[in-house]
Amino acid sequence: MSLQKTFPAFTAVCALLALSGCGAAESVNEAGDPPEVTCQGLQDAVEQFSDIDPASMGFGDILAHVSEGFSELETIADDARDDRLAQSIDTMRETLNSSIAASGGNIDAVRGEVEDRLQETEVQDAATYIKDTCGTEIAF
Repeated sequence: MSLQKTFPAFTAVCALLALSGCGAAESVNEAGDPPEVTCQGLQDAVEQFSDIDPASMGFGDILAHVSEGFSELETIADDARDDRLAQSIDTMRETLNSSIAASGGNIDAVRGEVEDRLQETEVQDAATYIKDTCGTEIAF
């Protein structure tokens, strides 16, 4: 077969693959941050949350600190090469977010809500995967 005859078929196959999304996940995956970078970013974000001191900070400062932390966690997950690690970070972010919403602004109630949510299988699996992959214990 000559190049003139195979080129249109090759182009059609490439177009079909592009339209169907085949191979797209791999290239996005390869372009993401490796687990080491994701884990370091996660550790930095967790430390940011642990810097919150309700006794010395006003409500606005706490809210700004938490909001910045959520944005950072979202970015870390979005940039991760490891899809399961990204999903685990999102699960933990959503767990913390819903725990804060349910706590009514009481920091002790947030911890209680997180501990309750850590009993859920999906949250346990996310925390375990983060710990196994990054060595980071998620304790808010």
